[in-house]
Amino acid sequence: MICLRKPLQSRWLVSSLCVCVVTLSSIVQSQDKKPDNLPQLLVATPLGVSAGQTTKVVVRGKKLDEVKEVRFNGQSAPVKLLNKGKAGVPQKQEANRAGDSQVEIELTVPADLKPGDGELVAVSDAGTSEVFKLVIDAEPVVQEKEPNDGFAQSQLVEIGKVVEGTLHQGQNVDVFRIEGKAGDKLVCEVTAARRGSVLDSLLSLYDARQRLVATADDLPGSQARTAITGTEDLSRRDSRLEITLPSSGVFYLALQDAHDLGGPAHPYRLKIGRADPR
Repeated sequence: MICLRKPLQSRWLVSSLCVCVVTLSSIVQSQDKKPDNLPQLLVATPLGVSAGQTTKVVVRGKKLDEVKEVRFNGQSAPVKLLNKGKAGVPQKQEANRAGDSQVEIELTVPADLKPGDGELVAVSDAGTSEVFKLVIDAEPVVQEKEPNDGFAQSQLVEIGKVVEGTLHQGQNVDVFRIEGKAGDKLVCEVTAARRGSVLDSLLSLYDARQRLVATADDLPGSQARTAITGTEDLSRRDSRLEITLPSSGVFYLALQDAHDLGGPAHPYRLKIGRADPR
């Protein structure tokens, strides 16, 4: 009888341990799972704000029509909630990326806040959203000015500046005019998808005679897959164009969506700088 009972006790112990492991695993998964009714902040226009200034920011996402409060760096005082509500999903886009609701806020950034990232969260009766990060600039950036849809209407931008803009509609192209010297090494880089924008940017550089000089699509490694989901890393859809100018004079830098899409979820920041600052 003793020989029979020992295996039974062992099997009972192993079974109990398995039940405990499964139970603990279920508890952990339950804690990790986020409620579906929490607000989500997906994309902001503009993508960045300047320290010491008050800026109107529109944030698209999900469940934002239910938001009661928006906080910046843990504080509600810098934020004034101006409006909230449903927002139509732009054609050929997904609500999970472009959002189906939005909040409009007035954000006052302290003058002594260091450049980097500021944190926004939205609060509703269901709880608090995950953190959404806004770029904090030390000084004002250049605002894109419409119309700038072609060579004749191109917007003059100094090398070394950052442009904040939006591709407002499908087939929209924003063109910027720069002046450089032969041998200047330029780096033109878009920040958009890595900050939640739906924009899949494409940069093209033309000379004064409107001849194509260079073009750049996705960042290197754009086909990389994430380890967890196996899907494409969308943040690599931003563009970076590096070139040594072949001549002196005027050049045109055109920014567009690779799929000719556009809309309120297509904000961008375009930095036009020198690879060898003088």
